[in-house]
Amino acid sequence: MSKPLPIPMVLDDYDEYHGYACQAMDTLIARNVSFTADDLRDMTPAPSNPNWTGKVFQDYARQGLIVKTGYEMARAKARRGGTLARWVGVMRRATV
Repeated sequence: MSKPLPIPMVLDDYDEYHGYACQAMDTLIARNVSFTADDLRDMTPAPSNPNWTGKVFQDYARQGLIVKTGYEMARAKARRGGTLARWVGVMRRATV
């Protein structure tokens, strides 16, 4: 397993944020429990564009690496109790 990256406060560059977010997403998936975008935000620096977090989830879902399992209320104050999806990683079997 790779060494965690040091976490700055806010990232202005999408590619840099994406690197942190993918590392966090891979960790969440490996835990084999459900998670939300709030969980990912807790593990990454704040992106300068709040839509970047959703894009990471969208990319992982399109690749079939995560699936939505339900909804709940967001904990983040900025979300004002809005709807938040709950996700789980998809275990893939190697093909020979």
